[in-house]
Amino acid sequence: MTVLETDKRGRPKANMPKPTRRPMNQRTRRQFLGAIGLLAVLAIIGGVILTYEQVFTPGVTATVLSPRAGLLMEKGADVTLDGVTVGQVTSIDPVGDSQARLGIKIQPNQQQFIPSNVTASIDAPSVFGPKFVNLTAPKQAATQTIQAGQVINQVQVSPEIDTVFSNLVGVLNSVHPAKVAATLGAISTSLNGQGANLGNFIGQFNSYLQQFNPSLPALGNDLAVAPSVANAWSIATPDALKTLDNLRVTSGTLTAQQAQFDAFLVNLSGFAGNSQSFLSNNEAGLTKTLSTLLPTSQLLNQYSPEIGCLTASASEINNVTTSNSLTLNTAVVPGAKEYSNPSNLPVVGAKSAASCYGGPLTKQTAASWNGINFNDGSGGAGASSNSSSATLNPNLAQDLFGSNAAAASSAAKKGK
Repeated sequence: MTVLETDKRGRPKANMPKPTRRPMNQRTRRQFLGAIGLLAVLAIIGGVILTYEQVFTPGVTATVLSPRAGLLMEKGADVTLDGVTVGQVTSIDPVGDSQARLGIKIQPNQQQFIPSNVTASIDAPSVFGPKFVNLTAPKQAATQTIQAGQVINQVQVSPEIDTVFSNLVGVLNSVHPAKVAATLGAISTSLNGQGANLGNFIGQFNSYLQQFNPSLPALGNDLAVAPSVANAWSIATPDALKTLDNLRVTSGTLTAQQAQFDAFLVNLSGFAGNSQSFLSNNEAGLTKTLSTLLPTSQLLNQYSPEIGCLTASASEINNVTTSNSLTLNTAVVPGAKEYSNPSNLPVVGAKSAASCYGGPLTKQTAASWNGINFNDGSGGAGASSNSSSATLNPNLAQDLFGSNAAAASSAAKKGK
């Protein structure tokens, strides 16, 4: 046993030897290394589990609500967008009795390609293959991308073999086996020896389908508009039924008045014959008459708006003459030059359009008759008559044609 000598502060003296450490025995060392190895193995196993659960993989989590998850849908299944893997399925949980909740994680570098209004479907590469979630972007894709925690509700699940067998079992349970056997026997007997005819029929049917295929787009368009057409027919059905009911009454009336209707048809036939003879005999005269009346009709049609203006103006003049007094001012003015030939020959060259010329039907904004060229020859060859030289009492203009026409007349006198 070694006794250490210390100074007053409790430190060993310099000339005293230092104490030696007691070495770890072999058993304790093995236990320590075993504990470290066990911890390392547990850490590796935990890392593998956490890696499988994608704890260390960053991504955008979302939820897919589906009527069912489908057979062979497992964690780690692919999530694709147009055939490209963009993530994995992280969880599968039931929701009540009619839905399944699938948790998905989208890779961060793929988020920018997935719009927020994406739809999902649960598909399989084959009938018995494992399921995967396929995302489909609509034609009108949203500008915003899919966000964390988003729920995708529009989901379709591809048909599965168990569903097919379930429907088949239901059909077989509803059909008697003996009748099925009899039907199959009858089909076998009818097809016996008809292979060549059946082959020809299949060939003809194939050629018919080849001719029909180009018409499929048009058929698709027709089927697309069929609902709107059917809706229109459904709306019009009550009116159509009412029309048919009216036709029933009309047909009953015609049946009851058959004798009178027969007489009417006979008289109509005679009238048609006489009309044909009249038109045949007078074809040239009628054609010439109509051709002659055409310019006159066109002229009357051009100036037809003045008829209403004339009637309204006459009505206003009648009101003024019966209810108000008229004051006429006369003055002696120098006479016009004497008549000379050919400068004062009558001229019919007016080309002005139809106008009310300040009548009661004229609006203030339509007053533009200042300096209208009548070209009637009264002022010499090619001269024009200007109605702006006349002076009309404002009060009388208002009585005759109203406030708008009086203001329009005043504007036209100023050359506006």
